[in-house]
Amino acid sequence: MNPGIGAPEMLVVLVLALIVVGPEQLPVMLRKVGRMIGHARMMARDFQRSFDEIGRETELGDLRKEIEALKAANPIQEIHGEIDKAAQDVQDEQIRDLKISKDKEFLPPKKVKKTKPAKGDS
Repeated sequence: MNPGIGAPEMLVVLVLALIVVGPEQLPVMLRKVGRMIGHARMMARDFQRSFDEIGRETELGDLRKEIEALKAANPIQEIHGEIDKAAQDVQDEQIRDLKISKDKEFLPPKKVKKTKPAKGDS
């Protein structure tokens, strides 16, 4: 938690504080230092929360963009379009086939040329 500050260093700091501040003001000073440390921790937590919130908002923004892209792409609509196109192609082919078969029905019969029998064929 306190990198680089171990028990011996803390003991030196407390002895210096006792000498500089005096035994009467030491508890008051320690309370103030405790409040300042608590306030610094609270600020650090708020700072961390704000970064977490920004990260979530960014993530939500990305998800919203992906959802909008999926809505715009709409694969179901694409499938419907392909099915409609295939159905139209089948209908066009059926109509073509019907027209061809009707044309064949109404064609005049082919005239068959009568050939004269050859003289030797009697």
